[in-house]
Amino acid sequence: MNIGESEALKGIWPEEAHQAAVSLTFDDGGATQLSRAIPEMEKRGLRGTFYLCPRGDDHAERLAPWKEIAARGHEIGNHSLSHTCSNNLKSYPPTRGLENMTIEEIEEDILEAEKRLRELFPETTERSFCYPCYQNHIGQGLTRQSYVPIVAKHFVAGRGSGEYGLPNHPLNCDLHYLVSQPGERMSGCELVGLTERAARKVRWIVFTFHSIDGGRLGINEFEFCDLLDHLAAHKDRLWTAPVVEVAKQLVKARAERQA
Repeated sequence: MNIGESEALKGIWPEEAHQAAVSLTFDDGGATQLSRAIPEMEKRGLRGTFYLCPRGDDHAERLAPWKEIAARGHEIGNHSLSHTCSNNLKSYPPTRGLENMTIEEIEEDILEAEKRLRELFPETTERSFCYPCYQNHIGQGLTRQSYVPIVAKHFVAGRGSGEYGLPNHPLNCDLHYLVSQPGERMSGCELVGLTERAARKVRWIVFTFHSIDGGRLGINEFEFCDLLDHLAAHKDRLWTAPVVEVAKQLVKARAERQA
């Protein structure tokens, strides 16, 4: 990092001693997030972001356990209503997929999810969005276009994926398509190493998790707790916070620098 960039990034985080921001995010509201991830995080005073899809006639009953989670300071994020991904991930013949949706349809899907989440979590006034399957497009070929502008219109931030697993530059990243690091099958050493690289560069690293132990996209609980232990032991310099909180901090910091 050059001297000019170092000066520009001074005071970017809430505390002067903070070297990086870390967000722990979880997709789809799996059972092990409730039974394993959250208890282990709360033992260490850590909070995360949990992206839910409020689909189905039973969504209110199914998502009821998350009301207490939100009340304890975790972010409940929007993961769309139907979790629609590319038809490339499905078997032939194609069904409803991003390739045959319109911008109007994807916006309607996202806003219906938001309506249901606001009914379930009325105390939440702002939240972030998570792109299903990390994909941010609709259409294909000549009709392909990004729906990041739709997310930008309705949310303070959007979590996607990105090249090389690089963490987000706090002043340069697109808040509405944030780079995230998938954590499945990673060791604690790898997770801690990525966090420390982010701290060395004064960046924001966003981790993506699904299940804790087992499952197609799972991470071993021991390895997950290794990361949590590191974050808890270094709270003075590693700011761990939900996506919506970090995004709001960066919106404020960017405005101050423009002023």
